[in-house]
Amino acid sequence: MGGKSMKQLRNAVKATTESPGRTFPSLGAVALAFGFGVVLTAGGFLIYSAKFAPASLQAPSVQKPGTLEQLLAMSPDKLAEVDIAEMNLLCATGLPGAEGLDEAGIARCLARLDQWAEKARFETQRHLYRLTDPNYKDHAEHYKHSEARFRAEWLIGILQNEIGLHYHAGLAPPGAPVQPPKTSKEHFIHGLMDNDDAHKAFGGNCVSLPVAYAAVGRRLGYPIRLVCAKEHVFCRWEGRDNPNPAWRDRYNFDGAGNGFSIDPDEFYLSWPRKSTPEQAELCDWLKSLTPRQELSLFVAHRGHVLAKAAKDLPGALVAFSQAARLWPTSRSPLQEVAQTVEQLWQRELAAHPETYRKLYGPQVAKGANRLGEPDAAAAEIPTGKAAWWQTEAGRAANLAEVDRINEINRRNLVKSAQPPPAPPQPHQPSPPGQPPR
Repeated sequence: MGGKSMKQLRNAVKATTESPGRTFPSLGAVALAFGFGVVLTAGGFLIYSAKFAPASLQAPSVQKPGTLEQLLAMSPDKLAEVDIAEMNLLCATGLPGAEGLDEAGIARCLARLDQWAEKARFETQRHLYRLTDPNYKDHAEHYKHSEARFRAEWLIGILQNEIGLHYHAGLAPPGAPVQPPKTSKEHFIHGLMDNDDAHKAFGGNCVSLPVAYAAVGRRLGYPIRLVCAKEHVFCRWEGRDNPNPAWRDRYNFDGAGNGFSIDPDEFYLSWPRKSTPEQAELCDWLKSLTPRQELSLFVAHRGHVLAKAAKDLPGALVAFSQAARLWPTSRSPLQEVAQTVEQLWQRELAAHPETYRKLYGPQVAKGANRLGEPDAAAAEIPTGKAAWWQTEAGRAANLAEVDRINEINRRNLVKSAQPPPAPPQPHQPSPPGQPPR
């Protein structure tokens, strides 16, 4: 409709300007006709876009938590309405390397993701014909004639090749031993956006890159979920129940390094770290994460940065405890809690060795990680010799400690069984002329 109106307008103007003997229309009439044609064209474009664009940019968040504390206090229903990118950025606030992540800094990052999503939408849409064009049969076979696979691979390709998202060169590649983080940029998506040119940004790893892919994909309406494996995070297209029949597919996809890959769940039992099905079940690995579990993942990595980069073990313990509360069916946060408590206890023992030796006996000096519990790593026992806690003296010391604790409990029980003391009598003022009582 809009194109036809513009053609009629051009013909009308041509006729009035080139035909002899005709008077020229007024400038106002020409302007009015031109404006009418522009309106018709714009309206036709909007109708076309609404009808044929399968993935319009969507606002993934109606909730604005503002702070990490507000985010942690949200109910699961409210948390499901928060942008995964905003959730990730709030979990990085206050960490080393995240000094610019105030309210304005987070807003800039979210606006950058909106721009990336528009780029991905435009490029994907204009190449979608390759799935059905007979001249691109090899392309259709490569994507298994699946629009869902086409969109995911183009999403990763555009973000890596056109935008410039990349794995940080200084990080250990997938499969190599994990190195302790030195900055929050290694674990959170602001490391991908600390430069206007993403090619020159710090970069990311297998924790932050999947979050960026999911954040951009969800802006396009894609049903992308995060999935955890041992020391790894990847994406899953979870679209079996999607309203769009062309998107009803389910598969894992990864873009942690350079390129794009699709692999089954079993692949992630051996890459990048070996694990067992039993471990995966205990830790809820290989399952699509809920928004609450995504928040737990981000808070746990906040704990890693606090522990390693900021050297803040108490802060890390709080973060790991919050992660365990958010994801109680996973043992991973609980393991981090236990390890952090152990590190704090060993630090305390090292700071006051004589005091704890007097309080709890010689087992503290023998490498006990808690009262009466042996630490095999700290107390290596020569072959053929019994451990200290297995000797007569060790058992006696442990029994003495148990008796001491039982005695304290007995006294507390007796004290609690006694009736409470009578309340004090109210003060009575002395009569005039008498000394106060």
